[in-house]
Amino acid sequence: MSFLRNITTGLRSLFQKEQVDRELDEELRAYQEMAAEEKMKQGMSRKEAVRAVRLERGSLEVSKEIVRSGGWESLVETCWQDLRFAARMLRKSPGFTAVAVLTLALGIGANAAIFSYIDSWFIKPLPYPQPDRLLFS
Repeated sequence: MSFLRNITTGLRSLFQKEQVDRELDEELRAYQEMAAEEKMKQGMSRKEAVRAVRLERGSLEVSKEIVRSGGWESLVETCWQDLRFAARMLRKSPGFTAVAVLTLALGIGANAAIFSYIDSWFIKPLPYPQPDRLLFS
């Protein structure tokens, strides 16, 4: 499948979920019917053939979940659900949220300050003719 087709198919499954689910359901049911017909040609009754196909291939819902999890859109949907859950939990406890945000801000600020100090002293050479011969007191 081409890259552009993969992206359009994934976006379609993200935004038109019900229609894509219906189409997938129809496709998997047709596949099960074809497999059952093959079993019936081998001499099984309809009931036995349907049961054998379900035992071999698994239930329809399991098959749908396997197909859904194969694409990149399942990762995007899972991340979106996780972000929504995190926002709900942070909204639920504002004290924890404030402490977490302040801790992150202090950590990022301290990291930036220390890197600036190290960068100015050790990484960038000093703007003098022989910076390695300078002595600091």
